[in-house]
Amino acid sequence: MFWATAMRSFAVAAVGVFEPIYLYKLGISIQGILLFYTAHYALYFLLTPLGGRICRRHGYEQTILLSSPFLILYYLTFFAIPYHAVFIGAAVVALTIHKILYWPGYHANFATWMNSQESGREVSNRFAIVALASALAPFFGSLIIVTFGFGVLFVSVAILILLSNLPLLRTPEFYLPTKFPYFIALKKLASGFGSSRFWAMFGFGEQLIATVLWPIFIVIMIPSLLSVGALVSFSKLVNVLITLYVGRLSDEDRKDSVLHSGSFFTIASWLLRPLITGPLGIFLIDTYYLISRNMIVVPYFSFMYESARQGNIMASIIFNEMALSLGKIVTAILAMLALWLLPGNSWTALFFVAAFMTALYSLMPYSGLVRDRIKIISDPV
Repeated sequence: MFWATAMRSFAVAAVGVFEPIYLYKLGISIQGILLFYTAHYALYFLLTPLGGRICRRHGYEQTILLSSPFLILYYLTFFAIPYHAVFIGAAVVALTIHKILYWPGYHANFATWMNSQESGREVSNRFAIVALASALAPFFGSLIIVTFGFGVLFVSVAILILLSNLPLLRTPEFYLPTKFPYFIALKKLASGFGSSRFWAMFGFGEQLIATVLWPIFIVIMIPSLLSVGALVSFSKLVNVLITLYVGRLSDEDRKDSVLHSGSFFTIASWLLRPLITGPLGIFLIDTYYLISRNMIVVPYFSFMYESARQGNIMASIIFNEMALSLGKIVTAILAMLALWLLPGNSWTALFFVAAFMTALYSLMPYSGLVRDRIKIISDPV
């Protein structure tokens, strides 16, 4: 599973930072790009319970394998957007189907098999592997774009995604097929709406600004795509060792303090961005952000997985994904309003929205988790 994750992470990281830039270079407005992702997350919100149902019926790793063709289809249709508007809708649908199959299976698989006594270290190891695998990927992607164009990059990524399936094909999966009714997920979301855990997941709206709008800001400041790729890669490299250290702190009964410190520093990284100028400033703030955010995500996901193990894992994961989707939809709407109402100060407003959403991460320790007393129930999935 780790090898499959590492290979997929490299492939996705090679193109990920350039996806919004590609749309921006096509002449699509920032509002139009936000509408694209709003449509995706609205569809993801509606279909995620179906992804959970497929996972419970066919197994986590089998469902992850099934998701790969749709990710490849997404990149191919994404590249074809300039040729016909129909490919915009096709890309939204393909990306959504990929995610409803991949993320529920990925998170449920990890939550099921992790060691609850070393959850922080296991989560940090996973993030370190992802960070290490993806560190040089943006530079690799930018080099291909500059030399051969976006088309070759999308095809190269598709091939890497196919290769990432090989480790999963070599290991058998043991699972017990069970039912997962669609409306169970809706009832769980309704019952948990407004809870600390809901708002903690809702805070992932911050990630929309980090992954969609921040790359556009960078390319406006630094038009060279090769420089953008090199800068992002170097930031990721600096971040790898910090991730492992954060995991060790999280296992020493300091999850709360690490997460709260990470939230504070990440909020600061967003509030400082309006003052940033030039490549050096972008590199420093991006590196600072990645380190600070890892101080959030390692204890955050450790809490999340431990909490999921206390009940029905899949129902818990689907709740998280649906709350996350709502957070990204609302963030996209707020971003579009900022661009419309504050055209002269829109970037400052966007960074303040990201800072506010980041503050919600701090609610995860108060989501009702009974720490260090995890019950292993008879049907943990």
